[in-house]
Amino acid sequence: MKKPNSFVRPLYLVLVFALLYLPIVTLMAFSFNESKLNAVWTGFTFKWYESLLQNESVLEAARNSFSVALVSTAVSVVIGTLTALGLYRYKFRGKGLLDAVLTIPIIIPEIVMGISLLAFFSIVRLPLGRLTLIVAHVTFSVAYVVAVVKARLDGYDKSLEEAAADLGATPLKIFFNVTLPVIMPGVVAGAFLAFTLSLDDVVISFFVAGPQSTTLPLKVFSMVKFGVTPEINALSTIIMFVTLSAVGLSLVLRKVNLSVGKIGGLLAAIAILTGGTGYGVWAFGKGPQTPPETLSIFNWSEYLPHSVIEKFERAYNVRVHYSTFSSNEEMLAKLMAGGGVYDLAVASDFMVEILKKQDLLLTVRKENVPNLSNIGAQYMGLPFDPENEYSLPYMWLAGIIAYDASKIPEGTIEGYADLWKPELKLSLTILDDQRAIMGITLKTLGYSLNETSPEALEKAREALKALQPNVKSYDSDSPKTSLINGEAKAIFAWGAEGNLALRENPNVRYVVPKEGLFLQQDNFVIPKSAKNVAAAELFMNFIMDPEISAEISAHFPYGNPNVEAYQYIDQEILEDTAVYPPEDEVRRGEYLRDIGEAVLLFDLIWSEVKQ
Repeated sequence: MKKPNSFVRPLYLVLVFALLYLPIVTLMAFSFNESKLNAVWTGFTFKWYESLLQNESVLEAARNSFSVALVSTAVSVVIGTLTALGLYRYKFRGKGLLDAVLTIPIIIPEIVMGISLLAFFSIVRLPLGRLTLIVAHVTFSVAYVVAVVKARLDGYDKSLEEAAADLGATPLKIFFNVTLPVIMPGVVAGAFLAFTLSLDDVVISFFVAGPQSTTLPLKVFSMVKFGVTPEINALSTIIMFVTLSAVGLSLVLRKVNLSVGKIGGLLAAIAILTGGTGYGVWAFGKGPQTPPETLSIFNWSEYLPHSVIEKFERAYNVRVHYSTFSSNEEMLAKLMAGGGVYDLAVASDFMVEILKKQDLLLTVRKENVPNLSNIGAQYMGLPFDPENEYSLPYMWLAGIIAYDASKIPEGTIEGYADLWKPELKLSLTILDDQRAIMGITLKTLGYSLNETSPEALEKAREALKALQPNVKSYDSDSPKTSLINGEAKAIFAWGAEGNLALRENPNVRYVVPKEGLFLQQDNFVIPKSAKNVAAAELFMNFIMDPEISAEISAHFPYGNPNVEAYQYIDQEILEDTAVYPPEDEVRRGEYLRDIGEAVLLFDLIWSEVKQ
């Protein structure tokens, strides 16, 4: 029998490890990239790490992550270890059921657990914050600790305990001097596993975290929406380094003879080095004084520069807690379950209608927002809130088509219908947004964005199926990246994405679709259970100051409804048709509206098309 070629096995290993770790290595490498975008390497730099160390919100997120991870790990280890011992030693009615129940947090989808915990906290009226984060993390961490410690107990020799008892040792002494040292490797492994899971969790944390308890993974998640930049890579690299250090330390400790005193000292040292140091860095940056007032804001991720928040805090001595979401539906779910933790939120046009119907909003006292006079009349009194009783404009967006003129001849794309052309096969990146893509498909068929008739939706279903061969990817986070790096020939995205793509690739061209623009306006709203309405009104008025509003546009080039701010906005942005399409096109554009129960049919079609 011939042996396999000597190079096959090493080659196989190289391919496996490349598949597993090459993406991670790439991420780490681009954390040192000079360019803000990850499409092209332009030079080596440490500036993104320096930026992180000066970013107060990142430091606070780090402090939250480590403090929650340490506390939840300690609680999980105690509960999990005792539970595992109880299940191993004793027989009782319902033992099998309890054992099965303990595995539920391991096998159920995280989103189900997150929603259920959010509902529970809402029922018991426990405010979302660090405490709810700790409770949630303990809930899923205990199951892993139990599983690891039980595995260690499988080879446990009970005769050791019997011998100790025969020598007169009390049950407490037996536990600390005999049982615990034997199972300590399992306890340590469970502890580090719980710590790592807590440190890395995103889904469950999103649902149960309050505005003052954003963790590092949630911070990364919020930053991703505006594009994966080297700063995000740098933060991800740091998280990865800490996680790998924890795993490596657990492997080392498995080979060390650990006593209770040693493990206690080790955990204390880790607590000081992580939680204590993180708190010290954060406190040093903040100073010893704490502002007497707080304002909790819930907004789209990467939609408001931190410099503006800092200016507001300095001007009014109000501490701002800024939380983010990545879709209107996420925002709605959290406001419905625990809206009392937010004083101000940003909602898109149709979502304002839904929030009104759910009776989740306060009426806006416009007399307390005098800078509202700076907002253009065309952005007020829109159909979703004709009297602006519940909402005030923040930013507006237009969906445009951008393409690479070096790959697609000019004139090939003039509207939505051209996205179906066979020459665009497997070369489109479009928004991962059900209402948006269903909407432009309906526009292609001659209907309104908000059409709900069965006949129109059936046609839209078939049209969307026909579009699939051309779609390379659905991406609402950073569709511009695929256009910049050459993976896509064209994208359907928000105008700001086109603007940023053009900055990196001079071959980018825009198309204002001939069927009519898909428009969206994001608006300030005050949740009905807000605790600091006065500060919310003060913040809205501050944002509507022309110079402050222009600063937002400089960072995030979306359409600005503040016409008085135009004198401070870069002329190149104002003249960019992706950000500010021609006025006649905007006038004939269309906004999404609440479509009621018909959204269920939209969901069904969208799921069928994307499967």
